[in-house]
Amino acid sequence: MNAPTHIVGGFVLAGTLCSFTDVNIFSNHEYIIACTVFSLLPDIDSTKSLIGKSFYPIAWILNRKFGHRTITHSLLFLLIVFLVLFSLYLFRYLPNTDLIKISIFSLISHYVFDMITVSGIPLLYPWFKNACVIPGNVNFRFKSGDFKSEFMVSAVCGLLCFSLQPLFAQGFWTTYNRAFGTIRHVDRENKNTEYYVVCDYDYILNSANHIGSAIVIESKQNELTLFDNERVFVLNADDPQLKVNFTKPRISNISKRFEELQFFNIGFDSLSFLLHNRLASGLIQSSVNVRYVDNAVTYFTNFIRFNNRFNFSITADLDTTKTTIRANIAKLEASINQSYSKFNSEKKKYISHFNRISELEKLLIDTKLSNYERNKLQQELISLRRKSFDEPVYSPPSSQLAELEVLRNSLTNKPLLFSGHLTVYTFGYSSTSSTSSPHDADDADDGEPTLHPLYAADHLLASVRDSTSLY
Repeated sequence: MNAPTHIVGGFVLAGTLCSFTDVNIFSNHEYIIACTVFSLLPDIDSTKSLIGKSFYPIAWILNRKFGHRTITHSLLFLLIVFLVLFSLYLFRYLPNTDLIKISIFSLISHYVFDMITVSGIPLLYPWFKNACVIPGNVNFRFKSGDFKSEFMVSAVCGLLCFSLQPLFAQGFWTTYNRAFGTIRHVDRENKNTEYYVVCDYDYILNSANHIGSAIVIESKQNELTLFDNERVFVLNADDPQLKVNFTKPRISNISKRFEELQFFNIGFDSLSFLLHNRLASGLIQSSVNVRYVDNAVTYFTNFIRFNNRFNFSITADLDTTKTTIRANIAKLEASINQSYSKFNSEKKKYISHFNRISELEKLLIDTKLSNYERNKLQQELISLRRKSFDEPVYSPPSSQLAELEVLRNSLTNKPLLFSGHLTVYTFGYSSTSSTSSPHDADDADDGEPTLHPLYAADHLLASVRDSTSLY
């Protein structure tokens, strides 16, 4: 095969194999150069080849010593190239293993295209010089240098190289998961990558069709939590009111990163700044009860827990707080007064009982009473003496009194303070390192610009939308 065929075929085969590891050979010029060079490298043993002419002394030496299609077309040469590249990687001359993958796969593509020719190549050279071919029948193999054969192979490879661009850009597994278009495949994609996944969605809810793109925040086999600009929403496959037409994942270039923010006794304004225009989850405890709304439900408490909320807001309703405290104080005072009234009532009964006994005893001493009256008074006295009465003792409700004292103390000017922690989605950018305008960008320690997370999310979605067609 000639040089153009090997180059185009190298792009097709190396691009397809690299797609399994999410490496796009067209993503930068270094990858393209590596693919071009290594798809031609085995022909460095020929002084007539393009790469042989570029490195003529080396080509002349190899051709004179070994000949064409010998040592450089063997598995031994492939192993030597791999060891050299891997050594460069170990000594940090190569930034990552992507260049190694592209180079080796491009080299293999040269072997494959030479194997489909009539003469084939000796893969096991120098141990065995027998030619290895694909396929075995010589009538189905191409003849090197034949214009018609070369043109046909080049045309097919060129067409494949053009049509496989989405595969190269998205990677094999992303393309595979997009082909199914289900929530389960988006979940699988999200759990198998360290980058944020952008989901192209099409669903119908309450007879309204919704089409767009959103960042996947959390995923389950039948449920996706998505963030689209300023909105967090959930797609659940089991929801009878929701019909999901498709959900297709695509990988962004932003790593999944979070900021863990811990705070202790900060004011209301500081907490509002931390939550403003940020997508976060957290656990917050306040010194007094506050009001907040979550999923259309209003809560009034000092213990706040929320998950995946954007621009979460808390209302410092202090007047309502004091009104509630006063109402609780009034309830406790009424309960305490009721128990004291009950004691007074029992005390009155006790005093009235013994006063009546004393009165009856005095009346019986009087000799002017008739026998009937005397008998009547004696029966009443006997009846009263039969009743056993213990003198009531007042026991103040200590627990209620203690609670009452705490509530009365809370009516003083107690400051509103918050403590807790937040987990903030940063979308690869720092969300707290700059207090200026969200559009101001500075260089962070890791070389990434500092952007407000809302603008970072917008930028992420916009860049993915503009990259290729959504559908």
